[in-house]
Amino acid sequence: MTAIQVLQSSAEELQRRAEEHRRLIAAAIDGGDVKGVLDVCGFLDCPHRRRLRETLVEAIAVLEETRRAFKSKQLEVLRKKLIGVLAENA
Repeated sequence: MTAIQVLQSSAEELQRRAEEHRRLIAAAIDGGDVKGVLDVCGFLDCPHRRRLRETLVEAIAVLEETRRAFKSKQLEVLRKKLIGVLAENA
């Protein structure tokens, strides 16, 4: 990742967490169930989620490095799916 991509990813993560805080505060003020609002694993950046993200990044990197050697359409589709999953859960 380039420095710009890292900064953009960091800004997106901050924005996501700020939105999570906003929803949590709104639920607490309304006296609602905060458990349904709070994605604890995402909110706390738990080790499981972090490991999953790191593994996805590693798998994508390996597929990217080997794509010229294998030229497999199936591997390309898999790589793109993994990138999509990573983007959704980043």
